[in-house]
Amino acid sequence: MRTPFAIALLLLTALPLSAQEQSTKPSISTTGESVVYVRPDEAVLSFGVETYDASLDKAKQQNDEKSASLIKAVIALGIEEKHVATDRVEVELRYADRGKPIAGIEGYYARRGYSVTLKDIRLLEKLIDTVLKSGANRLSGVDFRTTELRKHRDQARRMAIKAAKEKAELLAGELGATVGGPRTISESSYNLYAGSRLFNGNSFAQNSVQMMRGGDGNGGDSTPLGQIAVSASVAVTFDLK
Repeated sequence: MRTPFAIALLLLTALPLSAQEQSTKPSISTTGESVVYVRPDEAVLSFGVETYDASLDKAKQQNDEKSASLIKAVIALGIEEKHVATDRVEVELRYADRGKPIAGIEGYYARRGYSVTLKDIRLLEKLIDTVLKSGANRLSGVDFRTTELRKHRDQARRMAIKAAKEKAELLAGELGATVGGPRTISESSYNLYAGSRLFNGNSFAQNSVQMMRGGDGNGGDSTPLGQIAVSASVAVTFDLK
């Protein structure tokens, strides 16, 4: 009769053999990348108000007044208040004598930043024009988005998996082998790009790429929306027969 110690010893000696057998089993590892293009259906505009005065109270008061007038003009466009957010509120000290604190404070910058989410992307040009005419003197930029990101992201992943398998089958076929089931699967990266920043110097050879276009809506005659690119990259190891 084997003792529990003897049984445990047998299990410990068997495990390394199984792991060694698994590591020597023929396999092939490939990566797959994909890009899905989609027209944005919402945009986020970031802007702000900056005021300056030798008096902190006056700098803040001017900023409060201009900011209140600015937000009132934005709401008047029909944008819901829940889509208008304050990103930051800050005060910066300006020192005399080229910024030396020992020389004392010369004045104060008061800044307040906002972001507005546009559900009707056709209002983008009108919104930019309105904020600039209503007191905004800082314009940080526009972030184009899609409300169906999850759907496009999942599609990009499916295409990346397909690309990885096709690549493995091609390589294995050239050597007279066939591809078996997957051994490991990992997602290398997932990214969201807009406009010309899409490829960022990376190669997308042998990828599955699908063009996905939305409706005919746009941001105005002088503001073409272009497309958002959702990319995915996966790494897969297959058994090799």
